[in-house]
Amino acid sequence: MQRFSAFSLFKHALSHHENWQRSWRNPEPKKHYDVIVVGGGGHGLATAYYLAKVHNVTNVAVIEKGYLGGGNTGRNTTIVRSNYLWDEAAHLYEHSLKLWESLSSELNYNVMFSQRGVLNLGHTLQDMRDIERRVSANRLNGIDGEVLDAAGVKKIVPHIDITSARRYPHFRRFLATKRRCCAARCGRLGVCSRRRCLGG
Repeated sequence: MQRFSAFSLFKHALSHHENWQRSWRNPEPKKHYDVIVVGGGGHGLATAYYLAKVHNVTNVAVIEKGYLGGGNTGRNTTIVRSNYLWDEAAHLYEHSLKLWESLSSELNYNVMFSQRGVLNLGHTLQDMRDIERRVSANRLNGIDGEVLDAAGVKKIVPHIDITSARRYPHFRRFLATKRRCCAARCGRLGVCSRRRCLGG
């Protein structure tokens, strides 16, 4: 498998980036597979990847009617987070978030995973209740987060308008800290490329 590096970028720039190894194949379908995954989005590609990586199951077909990663994974905000309300979801997504932390080096592909955090603004009393409930549930599950007042948000986002003249009032804010809410833009492509190298 071709390794990506600053040197390889420079070297391929000299040939106008025309000689890179193909990232994935387009083989003819086989008559038999051990596993068929329906849907080539984030979940389907991850299923195929971890079958090969963890369980050594490489005779896997991923069937997608559109293009790889073109559904929810490709068109939405692609936020990876674990600040979910219910215990089961919080633990599942916390594990998923930990997998993302090493995915770029594991795949030898920049999945553009960036741990920056997120601010959710509460505009009504009900929003405030929901925010405080979520923060409390997250803390009980060992997931960091905090409720901020307007001044706390102003320190993080100096250009935000917290005056009384603003259109929507900001009662409270929920901050999911950097480690728990991240952006990941290109993970689906890296998983495709790496699964090929694992024999898929």
